[in-house]
Amino acid sequence: MTAKRQTVGLVGSLFVSTCCLGGGPILAAAAAALGFSAFHSVLNIYVLGPLMTISVLWIVWNLRIQGRVLAGAARRYAPFWIGLAGGSGAWVGVVLPYVVHGTHHAGTALIILGMIAMLTASFWSLKDQRQRLRHS
Repeated sequence: MTAKRQTVGLVGSLFVSTCCLGGGPILAAAAAALGFSAFHSVLNIYVLGPLMTISVLWIVWNLRIQGRVLAGAARRYAPFWIGLAGGSGAWVGVVLPYVVHGTHHAGTALIILGMIAMLTASFWSLKDQRQRLRHS
């Protein structure tokens, strides 16, 4: 069950990251084709920001659960900390260009590095979960 929840969080955060790294104009063009041309500015921060927040929190919450189950406590489970750091970095990367002018490149780098860390933590956690199931 936890694997499905992690997948949902990853899909959401990857969607947001894709939009922030260049997929946003594609969605904006599709919205304009449907008559929602004002959607682009709303999409950027008012939709993607909360979606990224929810996705990152969802992944970290699932890694916390995995940490309690596999290591006895989340604080002793390395994927939890890697996912938390990566998710925080990716979230800052999404929000930073809207808060500090001229930080688009730094935001992009944070999104990429954060997503790599979150993917690494999630796959590590899934691997640990499968190993535990095999030994049960």
